[in-house]
Amino acid sequence: MLISAVLDVVTIGSAVPLLEIVMNPEAPSASWVVYAATGFLTFLGLQSDSNTLALSFLVFASVLFSLYSGFVLLQTYAVAVAGQRLHNETKNALFNRFLHAPFEDLSARGRGAILYAIEGPSNAITSAIGYLGVVVSAGLNVAMMLAMMVYLSWWATLLIGVVGLCVMYGARSYMDNRARVCGNTIYDLKTDQTRIATDVFDGIRVVKVHGLERKAARRMELLLTAEMSPMLRLTLFRALPSFINEFTAGVVVILLGGLTFLAPAVGMPFPTLVAFLLAVRRCSPSVSNISSALIYLSSLRKDMEVIDEVLHSTPSEKYEGQCPSRIADIRLNNLSFAYPSRREINALNNVDVFMERATVTAIVGHTGSGKSTIVSLLAGLYRPNSGNILVNGVDLSELNLENWRSKLGYVSQDVFLFNGNIRDNIASWDDKITQPEIEWAARRAQLHDFVLSLPDGYDTLVGDRGLRLSGGQAQRVAIARAILRKPDVLLFDEATSALDNVTERAVYEAISAMRKDAIVIVVAHRLSTIRDADQVIVLDAGRIVETGTHDSLVACRGVYSRLYETDAITSDAAEMNR
Repeated sequence: MLISAVLDVVTIGSAVPLLEIVMNPEAPSASWVVYAATGFLTFLGLQSDSNTLALSFLVFASVLFSLYSGFVLLQTYAVAVAGQRLHNETKNALFNRFLHAPFEDLSARGRGAILYAIEGPSNAITSAIGYLGVVVSAGLNVAMMLAMMVYLSWWATLLIGVVGLCVMYGARSYMDNRARVCGNTIYDLKTDQTRIATDVFDGIRVVKVHGLERKAARRMELLLTAEMSPMLRLTLFRALPSFINEFTAGVVVILLGGLTFLAPAVGMPFPTLVAFLLAVRRCSPSVSNISSALIYLSSLRKDMEVIDEVLHSTPSEKYEGQCPSRIADIRLNNLSFAYPSRREINALNNVDVFMERATVTAIVGHTGSGKSTIVSLLAGLYRPNSGNILVNGVDLSELNLENWRSKLGYVSQDVFLFNGNIRDNIASWDDKITQPEIEWAARRAQLHDFVLSLPDGYDTLVGDRGLRLSGGQAQRVAIARAILRKPDVLLFDEATSALDNVTERAVYEAISAMRKDAIVIVVAHRLSTIRDADQVIVLDAGRIVETGTHDSLVACRGVYSRLYETDAITSDAAEMNR
């Protein structure tokens, strides 16, 4: 950038001796530049008459201009490289920070806001680097031009400097804050657009079934319409400095030209005037570019604040602490918890449960009783408000969370499959896992025969969120994924809710076979699957109301017995409908 600015100045400066020679070919110039050129031509054995000198300056200016263009190309490429590298580093850093942020914080933000917070600021920082390059390049160009203008005429440079500073200060003070407000508004609107698009296509089945396409499109249209006004204002703010500077430069040209031709004693020689005016004309776009770039950078302040907030203020999950090699037992010790969005109501109240290796614990209860909350707390997605979770007698908060989760196998009611093939979904992208291991897990989940019946076998694509599979098939893939980990703790959060009865029982038998090597925790949807559980925990409004085995609880004729009878009636009705 510096070399480009110097070459630009020297190119314009060469106009002074060139014009002096052209205007007075007979009179020798006293300029040291002409004297140096004459000496150089003599050294080369060439004539140093006026025509040869004029031609040599033309050649010199052309060479300088070509070099200038080459360095501009290099600086453009260098800025692009810096911008793209920083874009990649920023996007990766934001992605990783969100990836390792507490689940509670991620839930509060929402998927759409997170996706835009990763993509939007990353793209903005690429633009910011480009505009910073413009500021630096144009700033160096202005500095070099001003130095030459001072050399040519200090009083004219002072006049232009005072006028230019006043104009720039007035324009910046008017437009900076307005551009920042526009940038904040645009960021918020784009976040809302991403949020709507994410929600609509995540729930496209609901949208189509309920005929919400027009309403969703209308909401997006309103946001796009609202975005138009700040975008147009920002475009105007970025273009306005160019008009102001060009207008100011025109006034200066007329003023200096008038002084030169109407008051020669006050003005400057014509060759000097031409070079000075060329410098002014070259300087004006650079000043405009600086103003426009700074205004645009002001509009990106929100994106930069998001980057700063995410990278420096968003907490990360704890990945330090003890790493037990084998999980022998888990105790929920007087556990109480309330979700951040509704802290006035406890989801769990003083829950106390002991679970040891080689046992199956079933957790049952009405919807909203706190069953899934226990699973979320065990997975470390939330931290209890009071009480604690003891693993081998050690508080879960003192364990290395990454190590703890590596010992978990988890299947949720709302099964999520990655948009890939069945093999990758079972192996969780682990290239070290062999095909026989994958097939072993698939057999345990009663999935292997179904996969072999598919034309592409384990290479079959499951679609976005597993939409190409039925609910039961998707859950069996998720169960195979959990089994393959050979975990110390198996968490099943109503994982058998979408399976037919035959497969449901087969899957549960496979899980029961693994109970010898794990602590199995089943949040039961169908109570017929937990008859062989070592203990059944019955929850109601976040409290344990009954504990025992299936047979003992049925005999008590309490909450569990009523749940079991209701479940039996529902299951019989479902079988009759089939």
